[in-house]
Amino acid sequence: MGCRKMIFLQRGDTVDYSAAGYAYGKGENMENLQEQKQEALRVVGEYLQRLIPGLGTLCGELKGSRQADTDAFRKQCIDGLNWVIAVYNQVSDMIDAKKLHTAKQEMNDRLGALGDAIRQNEDAKIADILESAVIPFLKDLSEAIGQHEDSGSF
Repeated sequence: MGCRKMIFLQRGDTVDYSAAGYAYGKGENMENLQEQKQEALRVVGEYLQRLIPGLGTLCGELKGSRQADTDAFRKQCIDGLNWVIAVYNQVSDMIDAKKLHTAKQEMNDRLGALGDAIRQNEDAKIADILESAVIPFLKDLSEAIGQHEDSGSF
């Protein structure tokens, strides 16, 4: 059983993403593993509906509309992004890679640059990477998950 987590992406909104806390390597049969992956994709798809706008809000704040809690909000958004990427890495075999317009290595490079910018507290660079690479990737991922759901696979 995964731990229960909540994230606040737009002040006051919450998303519970504990449903995607599945575990590999515990004697799970293949059918159960596929069901867990499908559930994880469903939860990520729902979560992206909050994360993407939250990242957009964050970009605006980082570009000069800072609020008293911008740093805490940034941490929540980045924690959410890290969670999405961790789940994506476990279930990517279920996503049509052609729907994602960013190569995995290119995205890894951009995420590395994002990490550097975060460590250096470079707000403008963080916002630029989020807007130019991360948000478009997440939109593609959300669309690919939606198409996967629409195909009746869930």
